[in-house]
Amino acid sequence: MAFGKKTFEILTLRDGAWGIEATAPSQERAQEEAQKLLSSPAVMGVRVAKETGKSVNNLQPSDILFEKLRPTGAKDRVVIHDVDEAPVCEEPDDLFGFSGRLTINRMFRAYLDKNDLTAVEVMHSMKEMKRLMDEGTLISSAIAKIATLQAKQVEGMSTNDRRDRLFDFINDINAKARAAQAMKLPRIRDLGYAESFAKISAMDAGRDPAYLLRVAMTTELVDIRNFYGKLVQSLEYAGDLNGSGTAEGFAPIDTFISDVLGNSETLQELMGQQDDLGGALVTLLGLSEGDMIIEDLPDNPTPEHPQYAVSELNRMIGAGQLPESQDILIDRVRRQLESSNPLVKGDRDAEKDMFRGLLDKLIPDADVVGGAAMAEAVTSRQSNIINKGGVLGMKEATASVLPSLRDPARKTGYLLALLDSKLGQDLLLDDIEEHLDTLLNSPRSVNQIVRDNIPPNLKMEKVTSIFYRIGESNLTDEQKEKLTHRLDDLLATYIVDGKILEKLDNPDRPLHIRAFMLVSMVQPKMLPRGKASELARNIIVDHLRRPNFENELVAEIADPSEKERVLREFHEQLALSGFFG
Repeated sequence: MAFGKKTFEILTLRDGAWGIEATAPSQERAQEEAQKLLSSPAVMGVRVAKETGKSVNNLQPSDILFEKLRPTGAKDRVVIHDVDEAPVCEEPDDLFGFSGRLTINRMFRAYLDKNDLTAVEVMHSMKEMKRLMDEGTLISSAIAKIATLQAKQVEGMSTNDRRDRLFDFINDINAKARAAQAMKLPRIRDLGYAESFAKISAMDAGRDPAYLLRVAMTTELVDIRNFYGKLVQSLEYAGDLNGSGTAEGFAPIDTFISDVLGNSETLQELMGQQDDLGGALVTLLGLSEGDMIIEDLPDNPTPEHPQYAVSELNRMIGAGQLPESQDILIDRVRRQLESSNPLVKGDRDAEKDMFRGLLDKLIPDADVVGGAAMAEAVTSRQSNIINKGGVLGMKEATASVLPSLRDPARKTGYLLALLDSKLGQDLLLDDIEEHLDTLLNSPRSVNQIVRDNIPPNLKMEKVTSIFYRIGESNLTDEQKEKLTHRLDDLLATYIVDGKILEKLDNPDRPLHIRAFMLVSMVQPKMLPRGKASELARNIIVDHLRRPNFENELVAEIADPSEKERVLREFHEQLALSGFFG
């Protein structure tokens, strides 16, 4: 939403946290917009504040010109939040999965935050499940919303049938929690996480150890009535594995941590003070990649240290031990990116600069962080920046993102990820195909695709990465064939015109060096199988057919053990390149 000169900030209270929603040039206009925003079920309050440059959490009463909170009644009535999508669950256990919990955490955000609970705790605690079922019409309201969404996704499914099925799922989950409650599971507080995991994993066949371990964790964590405390305790459980934990051991910990990270205040505590939304998203992306910069961090901080949680979280995500937690952080970035909240406080140029910086992190190469959903969010944010909506706005936004990406692999990755999104399929299909054609089919040489002044091997690797990305894409087989065939032709022409193989196979070099360089040319990451790689393969085959090739290969190597090593590694490289089938 754009209003010209930014003078008054419109703040909304969502998920228990205040954030800047939009700006307006006058207080009157700001109040009008704030009143409209309050009609959204997800907005629990609105404010109009002077543009002070302060964090929204540090505003003084004199800074707030208008405030209105949604009435909640004497018992602080909570509501079910709307969601735009809800993956169809085929069986009750699907609700325990990442997608199921993500939907539950969003819809029940107000209830969960009010009671300091996560979705996984509610579903694994008979007591908490009963409390939720007794909480008015929350469950029935949520099921009605979800049934309506899901009935539209499956042909022949009626809303009533889906609603009945979802109620059956809830009853099954409740019965499962009741049965687990009657079991004598190990107490983690007594045995520690590692030993409890070992004991539960060794229980009688037919049990579900992953489920029972989540029950054991819920028994401990449900009594910790603050999200940050749950996070620290979960990280301590991970520490109890002493670096020897398996994916099965870390998975339940990841489940709890990812649910905790759905709480806005916990994320704010982890990130620390941020000057603006753009900076917060950069920090979140750093954490989601496990390379967040943490200043003044001592070696091996203890759980009592204020940066223990963020440092351990950063380390474990970087080690690949918390994939769901990584996904929840990326999803948070995606949702904030596609919102109308400004990335920075300042003029339009500052917003553009911050967005370009985010693009460098979100689309570092041919793969887009967060995939199709993030590509759609990028397009939506660009539409806001150019201040054009509707179909034409999205088309122009797509076109105007491309120059900011500069690199052809990044452009291709963005377009193909966008093609996988609903926006791409519904509105932008023809535009995406046209952009790809201009980007990849029109150039007459590799140098027109990769204009950077980089060595030939890096140019070929970049074009090859585009080749593979097209092959994995949602393009039709005909389009894939057209584009990949063109890229292969360009690579072959590049190799011939540049006399690259002649330079590599220079007789002045020792044969073993020439052989390794030639084999490197047909490695999958350098050239795809096709016309281009066949040029190098033919030369290699000619060498291999020489009667005394192996003796000649190591003739200039004096050390016998070094000869053996070179021959062994050469055969390994040939195998990797597909010469032995």
